[in-house]
Amino acid sequence: MMSLLVLKERLITIYQKIDVYAKPVIRFFMALVLFMVINSSYGYDSRFKSIPVVLLLSLFCAFLPIPIMIIIAAAISFFHFYFVSKILSILVVVVFLILYLLFARFTPKQGYVLVLMPICFILNIPYVLPILLGVIATPISIIPVTCGVFLYFFIAIVKQAAQITVTLSVEDTLQVYTYVIDSLKSNKEMILTIAIFAIVMLITYIIRTRKIDHAFDIAIAAGVVVNILVFLIGDLRLDIQDKIVTLVIGSLISGVLVYVIQFFRLTLDYTAVEYVQFQDDDYYYYVKAVPKMKITVPQKNITKINEKKVTADSVNIKELVKNELYDDYDDQDDISNYDEFDEYIDEDKKR
Repeated sequence: MMSLLVLKERLITIYQKIDVYAKPVIRFFMALVLFMVINSSYGYDSRFKSIPVVLLLSLFCAFLPIPIMIIIAAAISFFHFYFVSKILSILVVVVFLILYLLFARFTPKQGYVLVLMPICFILNIPYVLPILLGVIATPISIIPVTCGVFLYFFIAIVKQAAQITVTLSVEDTLQVYTYVIDSLKSNKEMILTIAIFAIVMLITYIIRTRKIDHAFDIAIAAGVVVNILVFLIGDLRLDIQDKIVTLVIGSLISGVLVYVIQFFRLTLDYTAVEYVQFQDDDYYYYVKAVPKMKITVPQKNITKINEKKVTADSVNIKELVKNELYDDYDDQDDISNYDEFDEYIDEDKKR
């Protein structure tokens, strides 16, 4: 445990030193992965699939806030669907605009959830976001999580509709909208996912706010267990047995990732808990204080030795010792100079 804490402190120190450069790099790779996912999922317009364009847009997003990245992703999605169907492109813009205004109104600082949710779905670990937000955020984070889940399933449905519109005429516009709306309304898997993620977030949040030791660790474990159990019940009712193995493995991996994030974010020392009582004019307070676990990283002090200085100091020391010995011998044997002293020393060594 001590070695992990030392590693944590060193990594935090390194990150603090390169914080100015690390954030743009993180946003660059986040945008790069997002644009690659968009192009691989419904990359109908080959112009936006070219590597120089993707790298240029990712570099541009590296120095901009997350909401701007979402707007650029929405614009790329619009052009991809516009290449296939103007009808669907308008629908995509309307939905993206509603989602953007919804999360921008209530949770403007959690735009990264909309970016990460589709990526996590593709990696089969979408459960990491509700558990993590239950640990570090408040229940209002259900809004961006719901928007992210809806966006993932909406894009999948619109992608299917894009294949149908190839054979449709302009007169069948209403049929396209009806197909998309009916598919969203009848998508029980999407509704189930939104409901379970909300339950997991609430349970995780309630447990981690309790006044019990290791509340964060217990909350993460409870979030993983509840996620697996409720999804198992829901998948069996929807007859989706083929996703059970992926569900269990993805939930366990999500729990491990959240625990690692929590370890670097906040580590508490429950062996040194203190209970404090104090009062003011209106209240009497009972406070439980849990100290953060921090250690001092051992520093290696390197002393550079100047060879010339050491040599000079050695000569001075030898000269000083010689003077002292000379004074002693001079008092005893009446030696008048250093040459006689050297001869005296040689004879003394022979004796």
